[in-house]
Amino acid sequence: MKGSIFKNIWIDSILATAFIFVVIFGLFSLINVFDAIDPVGEALEDVEFNDIVYSTLREDPPADDNVVVVNIGRLPRKMIAEQIRIINKYNPKVIGLDTFFPFSKGEAQDTALVNALSEVDNLVMATKLEKWNDENIVDSLKLSAEKFRVHAEDFGFANLITAEGVGQEDVKTCRSFVPKELLYDKDSTHLFFAVKLAQYLAPDKVKRFLERDNHIEYINYKGNAMGSETNFAPTFFALDIPDVFNENFVPELIEGKIVIFGMLGEYFGDPYNIEDKYYTPLNEKYAGRGKPDMYGAVIHANIISMILDEDYVYKLDEIYQIIIAVLLCYINVVAFMWVYYALKNWYDGITKVVQLIELLFILLAIVYSFHLYNINLELTLAMGVVAVVGDSLEVYNGVVKNMFTKEGRKELFSVNKRRKDKVEIN
Repeated sequence: MKGSIFKNIWIDSILATAFIFVVIFGLFSLINVFDAIDPVGEALEDVEFNDIVYSTLREDPPADDNVVVVNIGRLPRKMIAEQIRIINKYNPKVIGLDTFFPFSKGEAQDTALVNALSEVDNLVMATKLEKWNDENIVDSLKLSAEKFRVHAEDFGFANLITAEGVGQEDVKTCRSFVPKELLYDKDSTHLFFAVKLAQYLAPDKVKRFLERDNHIEYINYKGNAMGSETNFAPTFFALDIPDVFNENFVPELIEGKIVIFGMLGEYFGDPYNIEDKYYTPLNEKYAGRGKPDMYGAVIHANIISMILDEDYVYKLDEIYQIIIAVLLCYINVVAFMWVYYALKNWYDGITKVVQLIELLFILLAIVYSFHLYNINLELTLAMGVVAVVGDSLEVYNGVVKNMFTKEGRKELFSVNKRRKDKVEIN
C-alpha cells in the first residue's frame, strides 16, 4: 500500500465501504431480476422478521368491545336491509358498510335497502380509490349508486394495501394502510374507512392520529374476529347471519359501538370463500404461503382498535436506516481491514463468526424493538451490508485495490508475461 491513496487506513476504509454498497445494490438488482424464476425467493419475500412477534412472542390480547363485525355473506339486499334494521334498533354509535351497491337489483330489493339505510342516524359507506392524476391526487372513486348513498352521513375509502404501493388485488400480506388521500383537488381530503368510523367514537384520538402525518401507517394487529381460524383467542365480537336474525346477542354489545357490516364468508368458518380475505402477520404460516386468514372488515376493526388505544407502530425513517447501515459497514471494514493485514490466515474464520453474531444481534433488535416498543426498525440494508462485508472486502483488497496501484498492475502483467514466455518456449 506504500505510495498510494490506500496507505491511510481510514481513507482506504471509506473507499472499501463505497465499494461494498455498490456490491449491495448490484445484488439487490439481480435478486429483483431473478424473482420470477425463484420459487424459494417468492415464498420468503413477503416475510418480515416482525411476523415472529405475532407468531411466537405476543400473548392473546384482551377482547375489544368497541367494534362489532356483522357478516352479510352473500345475502340479497332485502335481507341485508333487515339486518341493518335489527342492529339499528339497538342504537349503535355508527354503522359502516364495507361493501358496495353499484347497480340496481330490482325495485323490491333496492327499496328495502334504501328504506333501511334512511333509518340509520350515523352511516358511513365505503368508497374505492381508482385513479390518480399526474399530481398524485385521486380523481376517480368507486361509489354505491346514488339512491343508496344519499342517506350516508360520511364516506371513507376502503382500499387496503398489501405492500408499499401494491393494491389489495395482490396476494401479499396486508401490513399497512393510507390514512388519507387528496381528492379531486389539493384542498379536499378523503379519509380511510376505518379512520372515519373511529372519528365517531373518539374524534380527539383521530385528530392526534392524523397529526402524525404519515402517508402510510403500519397496522398494529390485535387479533381476529369470532368465527375465524386464528392462532390467537378471538379479539373482536362478530355476529353471523343467524345470530342477527335470531337476535342472539345482548343489547349492550351494540349500543354506542362501531358496527361494521362486511363479508365474513357465507357462514362462520367457511373454508372456501376468500372474497375480501387477506394474509396478515397473524397468519399461522408466516413463511411460505398458507390460507388467507383475515377478512377486510376485521382488518378495519384492527385499525380502529389501534387508533382508539393510540397504540401505534413507529417506523425508523429511511435516512436513519441508511446512516445505521453506512456506520455499521464502515466500522466492520476498519476492523476487518486490520484482521486482513495482521491475521491474514485467520481472516475467513474471524470475519464469518463476527458476521453471524452481528446478524443475530440485528435480528434480535428488530424483533424485540417491535415486541416491546412497537418500533419497526427496518434494518434490511444493515443486514445486507453485514452479510456481504467480509467477502466483498476480500474482493476489494485482492482485486479492486490492486487495479489502482502500480505494484498490483505490475504483478498481474508480469505473471501474464511469464506465462506467455513459457508457452513460447514449449
